Amino acid sequence: MIYNLNTSRLNELLINLQEITDLKFSLHDLKAHELYTVNKRSAFCNLICDTQDGYSHCYGSDLQAINKLEGKTSPYQYRCHAGLIDTAIPITENGQLIAVILFGQLLDDSPIDEQWQKTKKLCQWYTDQSRLQEAFYKLPQLSQRNIRAAYEIVNACVSEVRLEKIVEFDNLPDSQRLQSFINAHYASHLSLDEISYEMAISKSKLCKIAREVDKNMTVGKLITQKRIEVAKKKLIESDIPIREISEIVGIPDFNYFTKVFKRATGSTPSEYRSHFSEQAVHPEV
Repeated sequence: MIYNLNTSRLNELLINLQEITDLKFSLHDLKAHELYTVNKRSAFCNLICDTQDGYSHCYGSDLQAINKLEGKTSPYQYRCHAGLIDTAIPITENGQLIAVILFGQLLDDSPIDEQWQKTKKLCQWYTDQSRLQEAFYKLPQLSQRNIRAAYEIVNACVSEVRLEKIVEFDNLPDSQRLQSFINAHYASHLSLDEISYEMAISKSKLCKIAREVDKNMTVGKLITQKRIEVAKKKLIESDIPIREISEIVGIPDFNYFTKVFKRATGSTPSEYRSHFSEQAVHPEV
């Protein structure tokens, strides 16, 4: 759990950065589990991760990079197991590493043929080398200066949302503190026990606070309400695949997400998106 970080706002900032750079950014816990991601994997990384060995190599590479950040405050740039450039950016709280932003899946501006030869040796185990090479040559190439500029901007984004969150949070009434906490962490796994611990408020008091928002409200309903609100916005304003939206809003079980969304809106996510797409094409007069 990332208490003093508004992950919702950070996600918005990273989406804006992704629009400019087309890079993939993802937030990970210290065990390398992905909490949310901005942009999908490159075609090259999809080929690798679609194999069991490749996925294991990727996960191990991410975990190794995260482990190297322990006790450090500056970003760590490295070549992954397949030879691509990635950067791990530490998020700390009270001097402790609490999460990591990873971005990359790119190449530097050195000759791409030379980079491919190194990747080819690292990925000898992959059976379809011609297909892998084709995807490799479509990866973005950035200069070291541009890579550094990207992670400096990410660092600035993290600093902004943390400061914003710390200043605002302590001055809010309890009901707004709870809603603010949910707004910042809806994308993570949330339970009453975890929220109680992170906010230093008893579970019984949290339930009472939820009823102050609405007499029939529960903490669970507040969380679901926020997740559906964000999902609706992404369905209307983006072309992100629905399965990815379900993960982004903190409901990784796609079938359950569809059921919860329909219960809340009366429509499935695909029906909801289609409805608003049709309205955009044929607006009511």
